[in-house]
Amino acid sequence: MKNKPTPNKQKNSLVAKGLFSLSATWAAIFSPVVIVIMAYIIPFGNASTRSYILKLMSSDFGRIFLFLMISLPIWYGLKQILVILHEFNIYPKREKLLTYGLALAWTAHTIYILFVRV
Repeated sequence: MKNKPTPNKQKNSLVAKGLFSLSATWAAIFSPVVIVIMAYIIPFGNASTRSYILKLMSSDFGRIFLFLMISLPIWYGLKQILVILHEFNIYPKREKLLTYGLALAWTAHTIYILFVRV
């Protein structure tokens, strides 16, 4: 008897899957670096270290980095919260709308704060 392949019941868009994968990679690579900078270099650095960091964050490259540092881990974190809820057999109503909507709202707010309200 041959096993029939079961069709995938969960049909997410490729863009959302890509955002979740990218955000997981971003959080794994860059979050520890930013935590070390914020926890050790800034408090124990001198005034010139702080001024270099502020200059970097006022540039376009720094704003893009800050945007990615804020918004991508949110996409990853919301997906992980949903996975944890499913492991405890908790299935919220409209879970995809909540997850995608909240992450998109957070991303739009980050865009507004960093790029529009300058």
